[in-house]
Amino acid sequence: MARCDLRDVQAKDYFLQVHRMATLNEDTTAAAFHVLEQPKFTVFIPQHVLTLGQNYVLIYLLLLTDQDYWLQPAMDRLRTEGDETAQKSLLLLLWYAQTDAADHAISAFAGDASRPPASRTYAQELVHRKDKVGAKQRAESLAVTEPSLRQKRRDRMKSISDEALIDLDDYTVALIAKRK
Repeated sequence: MARCDLRDVQAKDYFLQVHRMATLNEDTTAAAFHVLEQPKFTVFIPQHVLTLGQNYVLIYLLLLTDQDYWLQPAMDRLRTEGDETAQKSLLLLLWYAQTDAADHAISAFAGDASRPPASRTYAQELVHRKDKVGAKQRAESLAVTEPSLRQKRRDRMKSISDEALIDLDDYTVALIAKRK
């Protein structure tokens, strides 16, 4: 899949096939990173009237697999990526990872004056998103463990819908609260 020419395949078909592989916990890193080559890569899911841009396509293709597959490659790719859209997609993926290493990579990118200003500003916004997590979310997160939250999030990402994306954000906020 990672070697196909994306101009020769339907974006939705490519996305659904790689997503299916991700639901089986196969290493989809190379296939997912392939979409970074097309800044305007989008997928329309008619059942939910949902359009996924490159950023959320990447999230769907990687987040539900084992982080050991993609976390370090994503941080490595961010260091060398020149396209602003791909940079922002990788930054968002790392933000959703919610690990110390990913947080460090985002902070390092935000502080790198050689990076495009728009991407740096986006990275700075991601760094400060955790500041919005309040006492209520921290109290709610006490009842669950970090591994169980990560598993619930992976399970929910098997569904492709706007509701699944809302739940992804809710679980991620709970992870942030748990990590604080």
